[in-house]
Amino acid sequence: MIPKDFQEATAERIFEIFRDEGQNHILLADEVGLGKTIIASDVISKVAQWHRIEKNDDFFKVIYICSNINIASQNCRKLGIAAEDCLHVSDSRLSMQHLRIYQTDGSDHNYEQLIPMTPATSFSMTGGQGIQEERALIFVLLRRFRDLSHVRKHLNQLLQMDPKLRRWDEIVNIYEMQVTECNRANPVYLSDMLDALEAAFKENEALYDDILGLCHARNVFSIPYRERSDAINKLRRIFAQISLDKLDPDLVVMDEFQRFKGLIAPQDTESGMLSQKFLHDSSVKVLLLSATPYKPYTTLEELALGEEGHYKEFMDVMDFLLYDPSCRSRFHHVWSDYSHRLSELKTDDFTALIASKNDAEGAMYQCVCRTERLTDSLIDRSKACEMESVSDGDISSYLELQALMDRLGLGRFPIDYVKSAPYLMSFMNYKVKDQICRSLEEDGDYKDTLSSQTMLLRRSRINRYEKIPCNNARLQLLFDEAFGQGRNGAELMLWIPADRPYYKTDNVFSRNAGYSKTLVFSSWEMVPRMIAGLTSYEAERLTIGRINNRDEAGKKRYFAEESKRRAVSRRLRDETEEVVTYPSRYLAELYQPLSYIDQSIRTIHTALEKQIEARIKDLSKHFLFSYKETGGAGQLLELLRLLDGEPDTGKLEVVSRSAASLLADMAIGGPGVCALRILGNADLAAAVAGNFISLFSRPEAMAAMDVLYPSGDYYENVIKYCAAGNLQAVLDEYVFTLNLSGKELADAVSAAFITTATTQIETRESFQYGSKKSGLRTHFAVGYYDARISEKSVQRTENIRAAFNSPFRPFVLATTSIGQEGLDFHTYCREIMHWNLPANPIDLEQREGRINRYLCHAIRQNLAESEYGNAPFSGPVWPEILQRAVAKLKPGHSDLIPFWCLPDDFPFTRKIERIVPMYPYSQDHEKYNRLLEVLSLYRLTLGQPRQEELLDTIKKSNWDLSQLKRLYINLSPYTRLSKL
Repeated sequence: MIPKDFQEATAERIFEIFRDEGQNHILLADEVGLGKTIIASDVISKVAQWHRIEKNDDFFKVIYICSNINIASQNCRKLGIAAEDCLHVSDSRLSMQHLRIYQTDGSDHNYEQLIPMTPATSFSMTGGQGIQEERALIFVLLRRFRDLSHVRKHLNQLLQMDPKLRRWDEIVNIYEMQVTECNRANPVYLSDMLDALEAAFKENEALYDDILGLCHARNVFSIPYRERSDAINKLRRIFAQISLDKLDPDLVVMDEFQRFKGLIAPQDTESGMLSQKFLHDSSVKVLLLSATPYKPYTTLEELALGEEGHYKEFMDVMDFLLYDPSCRSRFHHVWSDYSHRLSELKTDDFTALIASKNDAEGAMYQCVCRTERLTDSLIDRSKACEMESVSDGDISSYLELQALMDRLGLGRFPIDYVKSAPYLMSFMNYKVKDQICRSLEEDGDYKDTLSSQTMLLRRSRINRYEKIPCNNARLQLLFDEAFGQGRNGAELMLWIPADRPYYKTDNVFSRNAGYSKTLVFSSWEMVPRMIAGLTSYEAERLTIGRINNRDEAGKKRYFAEESKRRAVSRRLRDETEEVVTYPSRYLAELYQPLSYIDQSIRTIHTALEKQIEARIKDLSKHFLFSYKETGGAGQLLELLRLLDGEPDTGKLEVVSRSAASLLADMAIGGPGVCALRILGNADLAAAVAGNFISLFSRPEAMAAMDVLYPSGDYYENVIKYCAAGNLQAVLDEYVFTLNLSGKELADAVSAAFITTATTQIETRESFQYGSKKSGLRTHFAVGYYDARISEKSVQRTENIRAAFNSPFRPFVLATTSIGQEGLDFHTYCREIMHWNLPANPIDLEQREGRINRYLCHAIRQNLAESEYGNAPFSGPVWPEILQRAVAKLKPGHSDLIPFWCLPDDFPFTRKIERIVPMYPYSQDHEKYNRLLEVLSLYRLTLGQPRQEELLDTIKKSNWDLSQLKRLYINLSPYTRLSKL
């Protein structure tokens, strides 16, 4: 992506600091969502070119450090990392980087090389035996070293750790092949590694003796686990240090810097080792990325809990950046003077204060850049309000749980749990549930839980697709948002409507125009699981349950019978599958969306049907086939091939009288045809269209289709549905947001189709009889909360992110703080629900930064529904909409408008909706108001001691906010240059 003007100005400023001012530690602290990664990419390019031309470097190496693999995967392409250098769980560990270094050195490589690393999610050096890939690589090298080569079998057992590991031998073979191949391409690899091991063990011969001793045991697996684990951990440290010694970066980029506690005060962790090696060496160029590099604000509650205050964090960061003693001393002096004058804000004379502020600002500008949004007019706060009432289920949930706690003598039940989730004994996995279960087991009396209507879900009711009372006002509000209060049939959509549809329809998609996905943030891990399970169940109940009510004889049950898998009848197969995915050149060329822009689908269908009928009649003059009422999918495929000009196979015998009508639908919205218009390659188009086969083969999708089309062949109904859903407009907009092409685009679109998962819950039946827990399917809504680091969990969370950033399901994503920083969820979401309010106002800003980003859903919807989205169009719709908006709105502004913001006087039709469901008579409203107060003024109190006192002074003095804004610290290169 080409940097925008304010991003280019920032990149140029950072480059100047590196090159001209000799300052090697720089912080890029742009507000959340303004594209720090794009700026970092531009900085990398500028510094690399400088090194190549002026320093005659032949290899420019960048280390990219971020906090987790999902962020790394998301940002790799933005930073220009080649596909072969993208990070995977299996080789992310610091102790494994030596292999990657030699693999790169031993092969042809680009001048710029980026090595992504994720130490914060890797491991703590103080304990643990790591992942098996890491141990396998260590084994492959150690079995070549000294006497360990004679005890390979037992060394293998030592590094395997667990004899039950199924893939151990396979993984060892994989790394043996990699090591051998690496040494073939770079013949010094093995000798260098053995020399490095020799040096390491000379410093610690006792460790080598210990390892050798363990390998001489008769049964290595019988050695106490802790003893083996400690030995392996020490080996990992040795290999991590070897990797560190081999790394020689020209630039270190550290993303989401605030997560690395070991940076300033290095700890005995992998990130601490990295910090000691690179970040405390002033000769290494370091670019830190973080919107909140230090806590900008500290609440009194946080201080009372013993958390480190914002002022110390701020000063620690500035001391780290300003490593030169004279620069550091000057900053402390000017900042102290500014703080002193700011504390005397009551004075009417701003002159001295502004002069002091300018000095402090100038001192920070030597090492910090920060750009902020021009306006917050895109945010709609009207849904941040008290809910009308507390439901009876809310009250019963608390009363019944507290009565149980009282009977068992367990104290008070946390009321915030009750406000956060219904059916708590089904979803809760906290200590209070463990206490209840233990006490009930000792007591032996389960009557309270078994008679309760609110503690546990009932498997029997779920199995019959009965309506499950929400028993929670927040969940009911979410249902109203996600399902449009049951009025518009949102549960029948498999993708959300196009923001700029190509033609007019009167169906479920047009009734849901402007629909948005919903992002939910909660403080509790049980909430995403609950939301994902119950919201997806409600979507099924509104479709499958609706069919059950219509068809008593063929009722479906939610759960499969015991010991049986849930039976799914695949309706798209063989010829019917081929028809849906067929990339017909004739149909792709026949219908050109811009030629029929804004006409009704009926008008377009009629015009295309006539043209197709005429073409079929023309073919009938040359090929012998008859017309009948039905022809079948196989015959339709033969007709399509003839229409595309392929040789006659003699297999076409019958053409259905309705063939032209179906082919018209196919020209408008057939998945294969739409994909061909985009990709121009039949093979790639068919591969993309194949994802729609799996989509329409899911039970929840088939149920939606059966509701909409009670009769007719399924494959024909699928094609009708795609046309009704403006699929071409949907895909064109999605492709515009991806900004990819060719196979890379095809792969990205395919990644958007997520599979259905399950979340395990306790039901009344399992709780009463100790039977197996039940699984709630998640598809309409999903949870993003799994913090475990494994290949499976990382891939799942990455798939969820890709799917949520597509027009396809899921439509609701519920997450905890794991989704709060560094990730994008903005492409099709403009509704954010703060299930629980955060304690710190900055967390509120971080959360909303997930969807308030570049060309977010709200921006695109407003542009499409304004004059800029009016027909006619001379080329692809979305680039032209943007060109028009830039020409009209950009003059006098930075590129923040219209890519991130819209002017205050813009005729908004959609906004980012901040939904804060506050319970009546609770402290929620007071807490929310306090968060807003702090958010409006915390920039003024940045880095100041006694922030609460300063805010109270400002509030009591009734200062004009526009006046106070003159005191805000301005570190934006673009803004500062524009004022010159």
